[in-house]
Amino acid sequence: MQAERAPLYADLRQLVFHAGEQFPQIHFFLSHDSEFPFVTGQGLAEACGQFGSWISRRGQTGCHIALLGPNCAAWLTCFFAVISSGCAVVPLYYGSPLDDQAYCLRKSDSVILLYDKSCEKDAVALRDGQPGLEIFEMHALLYDLDSIGAATFPPLQPEDLCALYFTSGTTEQSRCVMLTHRNLGAMVSAAMPILPLSAKDTGLSVMPPSHTFEMMTNIVGALHCGGTLYINQSLRTVKSNLKKHQPTIIVSVPLLLQTLKKEILSQVKRRGKTEQFEKAMRISLKFRRRGIDISHKLFSEVYESLGKNLRYFICGGAALDPELITFFDALGITVLQGYGITECSPIVACNTPERNRPGSIGQVFPSCEVQIIEGEICVRGESVSAGYYNDPAATAAAFRDGWFHTGDLGHFDADGFLYYDGRCKNLIVLSNGENVSPEALEQKLYRVEGILDAVVYERNGCITAEVWADPNVYPDRESLWRAISCVNRSVSAYQQIGDLVMRTEPFEKTATQKIKRYERRKEKS
Repeated sequence: MQAERAPLYADLRQLVFHAGEQFPQIHFFLSHDSEFPFVTGQGLAEACGQFGSWISRRGQTGCHIALLGPNCAAWLTCFFAVISSGCAVVPLYYGSPLDDQAYCLRKSDSVILLYDKSCEKDAVALRDGQPGLEIFEMHALLYDLDSIGAATFPPLQPEDLCALYFTSGTTEQSRCVMLTHRNLGAMVSAAMPILPLSAKDTGLSVMPPSHTFEMMTNIVGALHCGGTLYINQSLRTVKSNLKKHQPTIIVSVPLLLQTLKKEILSQVKRRGKTEQFEKAMRISLKFRRRGIDISHKLFSEVYESLGKNLRYFICGGAALDPELITFFDALGITVLQGYGITECSPIVACNTPERNRPGSIGQVFPSCEVQIIEGEICVRGESVSAGYYNDPAATAAAFRDGWFHTGDLGHFDADGFLYYDGRCKNLIVLSNGENVSPEALEQKLYRVEGILDAVVYERNGCITAEVWADPNVYPDRESLWRAISCVNRSVSAYQQIGDLVMRTEPFEKTATQKIKRYERRKEKS
């Protein structure tokens, strides 16, 4: 029997100590915040200790502290300071409705809110609506900590609560997930040796830090290896920041890849070079399969627009169209698809440069194990949550017989690669007994030029596509239906879309740009 290896980090505070000792003068989390543009490894460790003293003097060690603000060095410093102090951090989704933020504060029993000054109006309203809640502007607090001097690091127990994360709520009301120091320590210890991150890499953080996938890849990865990580301001600034910062690696959701692909193809079409581009794609793929990469010579203009140095996309958070993987592979950029869920801290499986099987979601991480039970992906292990905060009914429903039931369908191939087959709740079961994955049809719809949002569901026994499309491409229902008919010709008869709902506005989305199916069902009811 192989002896168990000790984890790299028992908890995230050990990661902070590591960054402070190994990279004391490295600038981490470079952001467009003139007041707090970065934090050094030493500065982060010192801020964490000073915050521990501040919270201890207030007699609030162990309390729940929420964070509200855009991704920036100050937000991330506060995140690590809270968990290092023995308190539980509650990351709120920046830009979410005030009612949602108030719900999260109440549900999590937060007693302190640290906010960015851009959110001051919301922070005051939240304080006024929740008796006992104290609010502090995070920049001002970080500057005040300098006067404290002494550091306090209370003991952390593996099963102590470290973070309360709210699920994205695409199919139901958000749930408050409990993650312990053991959970997150196990995840970072599993992820760092596997993901292709090094001190030579430059990252661009495009996802919100309140999302566990971003936190446990890009952000902890920078602290682990001493890498450079720039903070992107918004989806509108991605293109300019790609050129400016020239990242080598980006952690992303499929929407970004879809958007980049459509922009690349649109530029090619405007220049009248579609035929040449498609021929170059075929040539590039042919050579790459032989281990020869000529993509930089074939697509120099595309590389220029992506910052010249991009090597990897690590993609998760939603189903990924395999055609996107092939497209970027032809450009010389490897897409590593992974699968995660908040309750698992979050990564369950991921492809790696050494073992990458496009179409799969990779092999299972060493921090957990997976079993397919009646078609459903079920997970257990050190990175798996114990349940939902103050919600015994939801916990009992999802955590059964020692396994967390993800609600996702999947299967393994003969080599141990895991495949995602859609959400259990979304699966369409037809009257003839056939099962239809709406996600598979949605992927095909997104390939169609001009289709911007799409949800497929069953209505009155008919497979229905609800679509928001570019009105310049599809001015009426008839023109859009012709595009749907092209999709229907690519699938079996029982999978074909039989009805169309044409939307006049986009769907409501989560912080990671996934459509809230839960909200769509409420609209229809």
